[in-house]
Amino acid sequence: MDFVARAGAIIDRAHRIAGVLLICVIVLGVIAGCQLVENRRLNNEANMSRIRYPVIVVPNATTGVYSPTEEDRLIFLFADFVTQSLNSYTSETVAKLYAGLRSFLGPALLTDSEPYFQRKIRDAQADRRSSFFVPDRARQLQVTKRRINDQEFRDIVMYGQISSIVGGTVAESIPLEVTMTFQKVFASPANPYGFILTAYHEKPLVDTNATPQLKSSTVQ
Repeated sequence: MDFVARAGAIIDRAHRIAGVLLICVIVLGVIAGCQLVENRRLNNEANMSRIRYPVIVVPNATTGVYSPTEEDRLIFLFADFVTQSLNSYTSETVAKLYAGLRSFLGPALLTDSEPYFQRKIRDAQADRRSSFFVPDRARQLQVTKRRINDQEFRDIVMYGQISSIVGGTVAESIPLEVTMTFQKVFASPANPYGFILTAYHEKPLVDTNATPQLKSSTVQ
């Protein structure tokens, strides 16, 4: 009888252990299933983000598949950043926009441009002057590569329409040709574009009095 009782106790303990193991298996199965569902959801989100990734369309490009290089994309974005920072502002935002641009200027242009920036900020705030630049996307960004003393430069020509607004009224709206020179530098968190601006010049495409320009690392 004592043997039978011990055998029954062993069997009962084995059943309890088996039950606990079964519960653990079920719990682990549920966790694995939830993780699988979550992984599928994250994978679908990644695929959708990749599908919606912004595409830069080259104006007047021939039909077919175009895959811009990383440098093409960065030049395009940096050109937009520079022209918008200098030409799209209100009297309240002009100082902040110029302050954000200063860290992307070459040393010579940074030094020479300070009087230009201060004059532009003063005039904009005094006259409640605003400006708005619309790039001409129908015209391809013109990029010329050159190297000087082991430094790489990109000469950029961009076209657009600039409107000057004084006291809430459009005072002037003219087509504009913008010429810029970018120097290639190492990309970093502080400068994700990998370029700095070393020269900037605006040329109105109609007969008008020229305004002060950032030109060849000098302010005139």
